[in-house]
Amino acid sequence: MNAFAKKMKKTAFKKAKKVLPQETVLRIQKQRLEGGFGVTYKPNSYEGRYTYSVVSAVYNAEKYLDDFFESLTTQTINDERLKLVMVDDGSTDGSAKVIANWKQRFPELIDYYYKENGGQASARNLGLDHVTSDWVTFIDPDDFVSESYFEEVDRTVSTYSDVQFATCRIIFYNETKGEYFDKHPLRGEFKNDISLFNVNDDYLPITLSASKSFFRMSRIGGMDALFNEEIKPNFEDAHFLNRYLLSLDEGRIAYLRKPIYYYRKRDNGTSTLDSSWGSSEKFTTVLEKGYLDLLRRANEKCGHTPYYIQETVLYDLQWYFKQLIGHEERSQHFEDVGLGDIFWDNLHKIFGYIDANVIEGISGGWLNFETKYACLNAFKRVRPDNQVAYIERIDYKSKVMQIRSLNMDFDLFKNGVKLDPVEIKRVSRTLFGREFYSLYMSWFSLPAEKDTLSYNVHDNTADLRLSIKGKQPCHHVQMKDINAIYRAGWDKYKQDSDDIWLFMDRDTQADDNAEHLYRWMKINHPEQKSYFVLRKEAKDWQRLSDEGFELLAFGSKEHEEFLKKCSTIVSSHADGFVHSYFGDNFYKSKRFIFLQHGVIHNNLSGWLNGKPIDVMFTSATREAESIRGDGSSYLLTPRQVELTGLPRHDALLRKKSLKKSILIMPTWRNKLSGDKIGKGNVRGLNDAFKDSEYKQRWESFLNSDSLRSVAQNTGLDVVFYPHANTFPYVESGVFSIPSYIKVEGNQTGASIQQEFANAVLMITDYSSTAFETAYLNKECLYYQFDSESFFSGMQVYSKGYFDFKKDGFGPVVKTEKALVEELKACAERGFVPEEKYAKRMSEFFAFHDGKCCERVYKRIKELDEGRY
Repeated sequence: MNAFAKKMKKTAFKKAKKVLPQETVLRIQKQRLEGGFGVTYKPNSYEGRYTYSVVSAVYNAEKYLDDFFESLTTQTINDERLKLVMVDDGSTDGSAKVIANWKQRFPELIDYYYKENGGQASARNLGLDHVTSDWVTFIDPDDFVSESYFEEVDRTVSTYSDVQFATCRIIFYNETKGEYFDKHPLRGEFKNDISLFNVNDDYLPITLSASKSFFRMSRIGGMDALFNEEIKPNFEDAHFLNRYLLSLDEGRIAYLRKPIYYYRKRDNGTSTLDSSWGSSEKFTTVLEKGYLDLLRRANEKCGHTPYYIQETVLYDLQWYFKQLIGHEERSQHFEDVGLGDIFWDNLHKIFGYIDANVIEGISGGWLNFETKYACLNAFKRVRPDNQVAYIERIDYKSKVMQIRSLNMDFDLFKNGVKLDPVEIKRVSRTLFGREFYSLYMSWFSLPAEKDTLSYNVHDNTADLRLSIKGKQPCHHVQMKDINAIYRAGWDKYKQDSDDIWLFMDRDTQADDNAEHLYRWMKINHPEQKSYFVLRKEAKDWQRLSDEGFELLAFGSKEHEEFLKKCSTIVSSHADGFVHSYFGDNFYKSKRFIFLQHGVIHNNLSGWLNGKPIDVMFTSATREAESIRGDGSSYLLTPRQVELTGLPRHDALLRKKSLKKSILIMPTWRNKLSGDKIGKGNVRGLNDAFKDSEYKQRWESFLNSDSLRSVAQNTGLDVVFYPHANTFPYVESGVFSIPSYIKVEGNQTGASIQQEFANAVLMITDYSSTAFETAYLNKECLYYQFDSESFFSGMQVYSKGYFDFKKDGFGPVVKTEKALVEELKACAERGFVPEEKYAKRMSEFFAFHDGKCCERVYKRIKELDEGRY
């Protein structure tokens, strides 16, 4: 089939997916993967030569077992050649019942064994004790396989009798989207129907999954151990599988394309791989008992470490680098309990077995250049032969371009004339609590379209490549070629002759910095053509419409048309649907102004880095410096971070109290978020919320007699203003609130600014809303019952410059009893802040002059006019 025919077929299928039932689409996808249309498979139609056992470790897989059994009871191989050894590893759901139902239907095919929970390795080892077949495999109970899976394997091992090991192709099944996709990182190893390799080849293709692999039972018996039960929460597969390969002295191994193993990507993130990052053993045992043990064994067996063993370990290590570098929040909890030194010590030992040329030669899709550079420098004390610098941003109005590099040991030349950087910032990139390497974000004057840009490393000891969206010309490039790559697709998003600005808070609600800046501009700069974006069903729509806001309904054709032709997007939120709505190169064609949702006091670099921010605005000197300061973990440079104050603070100063209240505003917990529904902020409910500590603790306090007593004695209202993600649980009755407490929120039409003005006291946990009441010199109580887990990767941020105990605007407590005591103490002194907290409030903010909107507007206009 030629390229045009393939494209037409793909286009036709995309159209069909929109109208056909999901089951039909899945069936078509599966047929295409397994041999095409017209190919049918009949159960028990193939006699087979060898016998096979599936050892499956079952733990709370009730939801998936029917799919598992359906795929294995309809195999084309004779069912007398197959045995399913199901080991229930102490499941607490209905897994045992499901297995019993299938065993009743297929008593000769299925064996069932129960054991106390001990992990997948121990369950598999128990299962192996009951295997009597020629071959064994370890299909997981939440996955399934193609109908001719065992037939294809049997045909291969029967034809090539010296094959000692066979492994099959993985296809992902995304149960949320209801689709199959062939995107496994190792899919390139299955280009041929059958690929055969000698067992003693140092350069075997790597494989890590025992679930999709077949082992001769006669060879397993000759190994010194089975699955290592100490290796948790993962890598026990790769450890077992590669020890098996190392034990082979002769024969071949087979990589098979036709038999397909369908790996389920769960919708609730509960697979072992999904949840493994919350386990301390991931950072200790896996490295020591998994990687190091395998490397040592390989070195002892072969006298050197085979390339494929080194590559296997590096491949698995890539997930640590991708998960942790630049994301301090994901390892902070483990650092706090002392695992940092252990992690780093093991890393050094591991890289003692890995050669520099293997690091440098590994796929860039696994380890990017920056990570390779850091590994070579940190563990091998060498530098790569080639270096790469990246064009990150080009500001055509201000005529500057930003380059990201690992050092500043390079020169740029425009038509032979050296270019000096306009601005340089060093960014600290950490890995598990230590600086791993530095990045340099530098701005240079932008050469003209007709100019030639050349570049080299200072001492000419390495080739320098300049990367533009994956293209990497060496030594020199024409600026017209850079511009063509950078502006690809911009024809669809040509700016209108008018300079149009689009404003937006959340798609579901307003009353944040974008609304306040828009209002100020309409009064003070009506000449600026601008529109405000909001869902038409949002509570704020009618209010803003009545006020004369020019509104665009989020997601409408009109909204999309204005997105295409606007010059600037101004928002208090930095979500992808705001700045990258069309999901292509659109985001680079517009200027994105980030007003912020609140004062940044934690380290948000893991979330903000990578956002296409032209400029963002801050309220405090310490806040601004934590972001733009040299050596910080943010990629944003001083040019991109402005100290102006937040637009909504101008209006906040003017607000008068209408009814005094105690305002309770806890922040959200990301792990409780439901699935996203379409573009925007709309999410489904998460069943885990009802049993969460978050709900139980706040519900207990809100329903306490002590809170009611304080309210009655002081005559104050108690207002609970739940986070936007919490509100649906309150509305549905899952979150119980006593009737005397007023539940307010954007969904009720309440003004959050008015609530801040009314409050005599704020009670929160970690929310930046405490800065709003502090701006009005009002005390805050911080109820941080989950402080240990909160900064352990639960959120998208880690601890920042702001210490709640040293810098906060009120006491920090961990128990409801202590919270009640502090609340009573506040009431006894008439809710007047203690002196030390009042001092902190007055010193924190840079501006209290009501001119934040003016400063923000001025900076945006400077950018629009091309001023640096």
